[in-house]
Amino acid sequence: MAKQRVIAPVADLFDQPNGKRARQLLFGEAFDVAHIQEGYAIGKRTSDGYVGAIAQSDLGNWAAPSHRIRDLGAQVYSGLDIKGAVITHLPFQAEITVIDEIGDFVEIAGGGFVHQMQIESVAVLEADFTRTAERYLGVPYLWGGNSQYGLDCSGLVSAALRSAGIAHPADSGDQENALGVALDDDTQLHRGDLIFWTGHVGIMFNETLLLHANGYHMKCVFEPLSEAADRIAAQGGGAVTSRRRV
Repeated sequence: MAKQRVIAPVADLFDQPNGKRARQLLFGEAFDVAHIQEGYAIGKRTSDGYVGAIAQSDLGNWAAPSHRIRDLGAQVYSGLDIKGAVITHLPFQAEITVIDEIGDFVEIAGGGFVHQMQIESVAVLEADFTRTAERYLGVPYLWGGNSQYGLDCSGLVSAALRSAGIAHPADSGDQENALGVALDDDTQLHRGDLIFWTGHVGIMFNETLLLHANGYHMKCVFEPLSEAADRIAAQGGGAVTSRRRV
């Protein structure tokens, strides 16, 4: 397979060419291309092996990332002037390859300049991944979404764990099977514990409050766990299937 990188701010990963969005990749993420079909690169995301099809135009030559966007978005300028023309906008946690430092800016592979105040080394990890999850509060719900422009329940968990450097699957069912250790029903919940239902997951903000992206509120919200559990059960989503500590 040939390794390439995402060159769009956010790229949809489809289940097949011209198919349905399964997940998303951010600028700079690596994708292993097996072959090209109907204008799509067929392959898998390097980080977790998630298989799918991505528009060939959303990919470019591989360049190992050195930094990431640490703010809720950053402009990529055509020159060394924040009043100048903007080439594109990169989302939080997008990965960039710095090829030069010029004053307050860095020049990135693929072209353009980003202000140094908006980036950090990829070696920097977040000790409290729930803090990262909080930054997505109010972001619109999007099935398969993985960015500040829209995300779903497992996308929120993925974004949070990614900031902490914790390897994880992309989808909630796989996350439930792979992450952390199971908690007994009478164990007091802690910040960062994951609560799973069939097809859904949320992150505990504290002992009682759940943070989750969901299709009922159509955004990422805080909700008392007891209220969320009652509502999901009433809607036919079943009971909590597990509680896990990462």
